[in-house]
Amino acid sequence: MNTSRWRGPVLALAVAVSAVVATGVVPVLAHAEFVSSDPANGATLATAPTTITLTFSEGLNAAKSAFSLNQNGANVATGKAASDGATTMTATGLSLAPGSYVIRWTSVAADGDLLRGTVTFTVLPPAPSPSTAAPSAPATTAASATPRPATAGPSVVAATPSPQPSSDPTAASSTGSDVVLPIVLALLVVAGVGAFVLRRSRRV
Repeated sequence: MNTSRWRGPVLALAVAVSAVVATGVVPVLAHAEFVSSDPANGATLATAPTTITLTFSEGLNAAKSAFSLNQNGANVATGKAASDGATTMTATGLSLAPGSYVIRWTSVAADGDLLRGTVTFTVLPPAPSPSTAAPSAPATTAASATPRPATAGPSVVAATPSPQPSSDPTAASSTGSDVVLPIVLALLVVAGVGAFVLRRSRRV
């Protein structure tokens, strides 16, 4: 069997199939697809990041690949690839306030294929410091919680008033007259008796 005449068409078919396969596979492999991010997509952070990094599956066109960081619709930072062929885009030196953030990225592969996507994360407000926290009620110590037995107060002895000399001059004078009056009466009686005896002795 003469196969020489089939050799040309077979070769042409093989070339055509290779071209179709190449045109169908190469563009797929050339897409710079999103792989991961730091912070991770959907993360909730207690501390705001100072650097954002996006990683892609293929080398990037540095002039056309970039991302923007947005908060409440406002652009607060941008990031880009360091050079052609780099697989990451970064933004550094960030100082982010608490809130929700959206990263909108655009990746362009070396052959010009373009992809877009978004990444979100949230920064929580800082916890209040102890100085600004509400003061707590003082703890009750065991000593203050234990009831103390009632202590008897010093006994008070009622002082009995001692008799005091009366300061009433009337009382003093009445006391003196009570003493003098009997003496005077006794003297009068003695004088009377003496006079009577003397008078009788003269008569005799």
